[in-house]
Amino acid sequence: MTTTGASPDRHTEPHGIDTTDTVPEPADDTLAYPISPDYVKSWTPVRALCELIANALDEDPTARVAWADGVLTIADDGPGIPEEGMILGHSDKTAQQIGQFGEGKKLACLVLARSPEIGEVLCETVGYKFTPTVERRRLLAGMIPSRSGRGAEVLVYHLYRNDRARGTVFTVECPQQLADEAIGRFRALSEPGYSPPAAPGACVLVGEPGRVWIGGVLVSTMTGLLASYDLPLDDKHLQNRDRTVIEAGALRDAVRTILAASDDPQVIARFAGHALDGGKFRDPEQFFTGVDAPRPRAAWRTWGRANLPANAFYAGRRQEEAVLDLQDMDYTRVTAGGLSDYHEQALMTLLGVEVARVRQQRHYERNHDKTTWVPDRDLNPAERDLLTDAKTLLCRLIGPFALDRVRVYIDSEESPCADGFYTPRNGDVAVHRDVLTDRGRTLAVLFHEAAHRVRHRGGGRWMPSQDYSDRSRGFELMLTEFGGLLLGLLADLADGGTLPTPTMPPPTPAARRVRLNSADDPAVPVTRRELAHLLTDGLPHALTAGGFRDERDLVASTAVRTVYWNLLIRPRPAGFRRAQGVSTAWDYEKVALLAEAVGVHPPVVWLASNLCEGPLHGRRRDQWGRPGRWVKQVRDHVDRACADLQALGGAYAAQIPALRALAAGTTPAPTGDDSWQAPARELIALERQRLHLDRDEQTD
Repeated sequence: MTTTGASPDRHTEPHGIDTTDTVPEPADDTLAYPISPDYVKSWTPVRALCELIANALDEDPTARVAWADGVLTIADDGPGIPEEGMILGHSDKTAQQIGQFGEGKKLACLVLARSPEIGEVLCETVGYKFTPTVERRRLLAGMIPSRSGRGAEVLVYHLYRNDRARGTVFTVECPQQLADEAIGRFRALSEPGYSPPAAPGACVLVGEPGRVWIGGVLVSTMTGLLASYDLPLDDKHLQNRDRTVIEAGALRDAVRTILAASDDPQVIARFAGHALDGGKFRDPEQFFTGVDAPRPRAAWRTWGRANLPANAFYAGRRQEEAVLDLQDMDYTRVTAGGLSDYHEQALMTLLGVEVARVRQQRHYERNHDKTTWVPDRDLNPAERDLLTDAKTLLCRLIGPFALDRVRVYIDSEESPCADGFYTPRNGDVAVHRDVLTDRGRTLAVLFHEAAHRVRHRGGGRWMPSQDYSDRSRGFELMLTEFGGLLLGLLADLADGGTLPTPTMPPPTPAARRVRLNSADDPAVPVTRRELAHLLTDGLPHALTAGGFRDERDLVASTAVRTVYWNLLIRPRPAGFRRAQGVSTAWDYEKVALLAEAVGVHPPVVWLASNLCEGPLHGRRRDQWGRPGRWVKQVRDHVDRACADLQALGGAYAAQIPALRALAAGTTPAPTGDDSWQAPARELIALERQRLHLDRDEQTD
């Protein structure tokens, strides 16, 4: 591409800078690129200025960029532009630098040289300087035939020697508007202390939403987004060669990954608030189903608990009866009308809001003990006889399955029904004592509740169904069939028939068995037993300090499944495996969230629960407890726990060598012997001492 002594025509017909009225400094050499000025037509002068700024920032993160007196100056303290840097397509940029194709500076010079709104462009670098222009030239001194006979317009560098030893400076004569627009595309220039985000990127809430950067360089904008996004430099391959477009699918995936990984309360507040206000989301920001990591899920749950009513619920599909029931009990319905049912369900799960039917059932379960019962012995003879006769009649008409235990109450929060209710949990029916003053009213209430029971549990010719609640179609169908049955019996009686006499099976007392508390079961490893006592002893203080209603409320605040908590406080023997589901509290992040909620250091809880699994995990059963290094997954978790212990320091860090020796197989860990778990037991003892849970300290 170098052309020395070629015959230039300095008259530039449509492009470049007209130099006919000036006498330029004689160049020491020229470098002509056989590139048409019409190449990269979509590039604007601003795009070209951005390329020069990006190159400067790649060489020097503290590069100076400023406009003054009609000139934009871009200066860095890098090593300069070597010979290889003049070759189109050559690039030695790393993954942590903005550039990647080896074209930016060359094409930028071409665009600036052809643009009428740009004046003189000068680059001064180590050992030389140059000015780019667009000139009509005959290549290779005219050796190549020209169709027009006049040559072709190409990019030409006019090169001059200098004595600069460090850095590169570009000066570009341009309007301030162009310079400001180019500078504004770089976060590093407008935000002091900016550094490119680590993977997966950052959600930016300040400023105009819809901007998309890669490594702090503006690539594109998208209207309708709630926030802006800065992708890591590792994602620069997602953009096109012009650094102006990111493929739609790649952008969607990148934005969703950023949002799903965020536990920033401000990010959560913006998206949760917009959804609950009925706002719609563009496709890249429909990320709620992708929030899987424990920390972000816990952050969403925390926002929900802080900003939504404690009695909130959402409707879901075909739950009108449950919605009406909950609204009758002053529960608060929340909606996300701008989301599909699928995404609404995911959002509500993140916020800890239950669907109507589950919320209704939980309400009744929570309030089932808030009933004032009347013992059978306190009923007067007339009440007792009326209840017995009515129950017997209903069972004769419908079947022995219609009613089982019928209890009497004088006050209850079990149901908004004033006269009686059915308890799905155990199949009992309850009637208010006031009902027993009237035979017709008693029969009506028992008839109504029997319809609930039979629809739910089935019996005779009726199959069980979940569609048994008030205002439901299934319940109405049950009442209709009962009515038809009674009318048929009345017709039989009119014809001289009699009522059926079903056999009532005698009640059988339920067998009782005593269960051993797993926290005291010798079959459970000693570290798990001591951990269970540590957590349960520290629970009262944690409930008070965190303002939790009860243990379930504390666990719900972490958005961790209850099974993890149960495995910690109701431990199982080492090697226990369920056929399906979670068998060990293995996930470090989930254990950490539960530990932090109780006020215990996470590495202590994880090690106390899982150290006993070290010689078993990932091995065949016949190799459990044998000498040798533990599998990599266990070693990685132990390493993470040790890193957290190192941060705690002191006596906690003193256990690290013993733990690493176990994971490396240096210290034997035979099954049936808990003595090798001494490091975890020592950590538990340190926690009990720190939290003042020892009985002696409590007594003092």
